Amino acid sequence: MKFLILLSLIMTSSLWATETIVFMRETPQGKHVVLKVGDQERVLTRSKNWHLYPDLSSDGSKVVWVEGASSKNLNVVVYDVTTKARDKFELSRRGQNLQPRFSKNGKMIFFSGVTSTGSKIMYFEPENSRTRLDRREADGTRVYKLAPQTVPHDGSGFFPRPSSNGDFVVFQRSHLLKREIVEYNFITKTTKVLASGMAPALSFDENWVAYTSKENGSWDIWLVNRATGDKVVLTNDGKDEMAPTFTPAGQVVFASNRTGNFQIYKLFEGNWIQLTTSQADDYAPQVSGETVWQLSQNTPFPSPARSSFGSVTLDGKIYICAGHQGAEHTYPPESFTDYLQVFDPQVGSWKSLAPRPHKAHGFQMAAFGKYLYAFGGFAYEEKNKPKWKSIDVIDRYDTESNTWETIGKMPRARSSNQAVTVGTKVYLIGGWDSTPKSPGDLEGTFHSAVDIFDLETEVITSARWEIPLPLRRAFTAIENKGNIIMVGGLGVGSSHFELLNNVTLIEPTSGFHKELPALPFSTFAPAAGILGDELLVFGGMFKTGPMNYEYVSHIYSMNISKQKWRHTGRYLSETKGFSQVTEFDGGLAIIGGHRYFADRDEPVTTFEMIKK
Repeated sequence: MKFLILLSLIMTSSLWATETIVFMRETPQGKHVVLKVGDQERVLTRSKNWHLYPDLSSDGSKVVWVEGASSKNLNVVVYDVTTKARDKFELSRRGQNLQPRFSKNGKMIFFSGVTSTGSKIMYFEPENSRTRLDRREADGTRVYKLAPQTVPHDGSGFFPRPSSNGDFVVFQRSHLLKREIVEYNFITKTTKVLASGMAPALSFDENWVAYTSKENGSWDIWLVNRATGDKVVLTNDGKDEMAPTFTPAGQVVFASNRTGNFQIYKLFEGNWIQLTTSQADDYAPQVSGETVWQLSQNTPFPSPARSSFGSVTLDGKIYICAGHQGAEHTYPPESFTDYLQVFDPQVGSWKSLAPRPHKAHGFQMAAFGKYLYAFGGFAYEEKNKPKWKSIDVIDRYDTESNTWETIGKMPRARSSNQAVTVGTKVYLIGGWDSTPKSPGDLEGTFHSAVDIFDLETEVITSARWEIPLPLRRAFTAIENKGNIIMVGGLGVGSSHFELLNNVTLIEPTSGFHKELPALPFSTFAPAAGILGDELLVFGGMFKTGPMNYEYVSHIYSMNISKQKWRHTGRYLSETKGFSQVTEFDGGLAIIGGHRYFADRDEPVTTFEMIKK
């Protein structure tokens, strides 16, 4: 039943914005790449060369395909939709290099490349591959020599579909007359067979793989769930349905010859919607994410990289304070920091200020007048087993004198919580007192009590109401129209990770609360912010197996008025959790965090922006 419900969600989701689609069109005059925005089509290629298997970046700004005078000499071309600039990446071995695909963060390109032992899945980073310009062609195309890396796998590899940051890739493996859909994970260095078939596609939420399989005399579109292995057939009409892909909303787009020529179709609420009506063969569609969102990179904060720090914006400047450095779940004394740094947009750089009097992480901040306030946190304690504790101090920073002062204590030690400012009150909610109750205690004490700090009087009191169950830590919370919205988190217990999908609204005066539509996933350590009427959730950690957890880079949004969650089809530049979000320059700044990639387990210094 659970699988059928999930499938129903995939098939009935509605699109949020006008679709941007790229596909291959084959006519007697040649094979060309077509970009379709709404009802408007634009042919991107004009020469007599072959132009095959295009892909579209998630923001719709770049298109990649393979191009050559014949099928025996194909190279990767990246095209800028706005400037029309072209970069060609030439391989040393000529042949049928095929099916280039962007990682969804746009940093990597995977493709099927020719080797002496057959076609293999290869990949490269375009930015790092532009170090030496080989030549310019007559049409202005910049040509670079390419030395890609190869995914280790048996047999021949085709149709790669990388994850958002390239930490795993799904592809077709052809071996001993078999065509299999397999997944290679760069972190665990393992390969898993998902299904028998060809031409896989990965959904934007990375839960589903669509592929083509010939089970009943014709090619049909199938779905397989990456985590459970459940499979279902989507088409079964006697004609050939091939080259599937997904929209951000989870609908499946594909090519079918049901009318004679191949045309592009979309499955919507069980119905086929025809997206192209040309007299040619239209094939290999790809869809962008929501292009209304503008994502950009700003100046990274100074080393060391950290996560779980406090952050706040005051007078147009971003302040970040303390945090955790080093690998996760390791807490030597040096992992607790006290740095205070400020980003001034007038000069576009970060500056170090006086350090906080207490080294800690897992705390939150507020700002009022000329002051910053840091509340509690997770700190080192030599005499405890394990050697940590939560602290109860309130530290105040004077932005004019660059000095700190400890001005009081909270009613309880608290960390891994949230501090939400509503008017002139700061609500300290959730979290725990991690201090061991006895040697070896990892459970700590989760807080239901809410403490209220008055920014005008600097007096702290306890609210007459408590947060609703489940108690939680490592969640995120934001203010919206005088209310507090709590998102995700970890439930009680350290011997297991109880990931939460709760989205809870609290009216802070009375404590009235209600559950909003749950996240489409359970997560902890996400980041969140509000732009207009959109509640955006960034990254976090998902459970992907019985004892397997992954940081993700997804950007989900709920339109608060419509009360419905969706994947935006957009991604952070890297997978991460424990990032901090603060309002900045008409948008949201997403700063720092912790990630896994390849053999690395590390915090980051990234400073990303999102606007609409």
